[in-house]
Amino acid sequence: MTTLASLLKRKFTASQVAAVAGMNIETLRVWRRRKHVVLEADGPGWTRFTFNDLMLVVTYHRLVQSHCSHAMAEMIAGHVLIGLKDRWEEVLNADTGVFCFCNMHHDTADLDIQTIFGLEALNMKMSAALRDPERGPAYQIVDCSAVLQNVLTKATALDRDTAKAK
Repeated sequence: MTTLASLLKRKFTASQVAAVAGMNIETLRVWRRRKHVVLEADGPGWTRFTFNDLMLVVTYHRLVQSHCSHAMAEMIAGHVLIGLKDRWEEVLNADTGVFCFCNMHHDTADLDIQTIFGLEALNMKMSAALRDPERGPAYQIVDCSAVLQNVLTKATALDRDTAKAK
């Protein structure tokens, strides 16, 4: 299996990112052109995606697939990246998961996005949010641990397929 340590140092092509995210490469190109995903590695010439870029794209893709608006997906995926960018090993080894909780207010002044470590802490946050009389109309929860594990699994399969093709 591909290790997290090797992925953290690696650069990815757009087709590799699209394959790991489970999306069409043209969709990725459109999102980049429209600035839905802004990469660490943006610059002239061929784009090489960092691991953080890969996690941003995968998280953004999952949010859009779950009917989150592009604007909200940008904010949540950006929050996940900023909050966890140097903590992927900690996320992978967290006993009860790492989550991103967002209240989905359409008014960005009331928007609340938090990174939460552990199911018990997530449960407490959800309970408090549901009891709040001023609560927002909807909530989005991203299981960052599951996203990371999925990326590791798909990157391992991609590496295996690439090795077989050689």
